[in-house]
Amino acid sequence: FLEHKHLYRQTYNKGQYPGPNFMIPFGKANTLREGTDVTLVTYGATVQRALVAAKQLAEEGGPSVEVIDLRTLSPWDKEAVFTSVKKTGRVIVATEDSLSWGYGAEIAAAIADECFAWLDAPVKRVASQDVFVGYAPSLEDATLPQVETFRQAYLDIVAF
Repeated sequence: FLEHKHLYRQTYNKGQYPGPNFMIPFGKANTLREGTDVTLVTYGATVQRALVAAKQLAEEGGPSVEVIDLRTLSPWDKEAVFTSVKKTGRVIVATEDSLSWGYGAEIAAAIADECFAWLDAPVKRVASQDVFVGYAPSLEDATLPQVETFRQAYLDIVAF
């Protein structure tokens, strides 16, 4: 089990009652936001930022982003991801891990291999910088993708 330490300090993750998703089914993603223009596939510390960026753009009349939280990586919900990609034609894979050599690269490769005929743009990735993980919150913010990172990625892929 992997949990990003960043999530422990977030107020949206705190409460006496953990909520209905405390026990999650393995291999079953959760579509947090329906969309028509872009599919965003993510997990862990990047979920909230991706969702905030998608909501901001929607309120501004920007692209409609479908946000999928994988919740588990082994197995990951290929069916939910592929169905969404076939609907939107564009996909961004976002990960809290570094850009190189991670789960995001593997998921992006699977999408490119199995959904190529439905893609209207290349598979885009958003990830942490290829550097060591900082332990101070300010260092985490400097290396992890932020809300503005997601906003720009959504706009870039729609403009392709």
